[in-house]
Amino acid sequence: MELALNVYKGREIEKTYRTDTYDLMFGTVEDIIGLLDDINLDMSTNKDYENLFRIVTGSLDTIKPFLKDIFEGLTDEELRRTRVKEIIPVLIEVFKYSLSEIGGLNTGKK
Repeated sequence: MELALNVYKGREIEKTYRTDTYDLMFGTVEDIIGLLDDINLDMSTNKDYENLFRIVTGSLDTIKPFLKDIFEGLTDEELRRTRVKEIIPVLIEVFKYSLSEIGGLNTGKK
């Protein structure tokens, strides 16, 4: 799973953080489940993107440290200079990965 997050200086990309691996910790999975509680996400519809946007904006205290954990070296100031529309796809990929990991736990697959 490759993830990337751009940091902007004005309208120009100043820096891009990339990671191709992210090992989920159990506590992170708990946090993700808490964020997704009672929400059915099917990313094929715009409505679900709106739901995810609502989750993101209502859960900044959880998401900020989460993103800083994913992208080693990312600072609070840099995070302030990222675009929400670029954060959401990162979170979607991590959520999908989390759900597949949880599913793998149930079936014995990894």
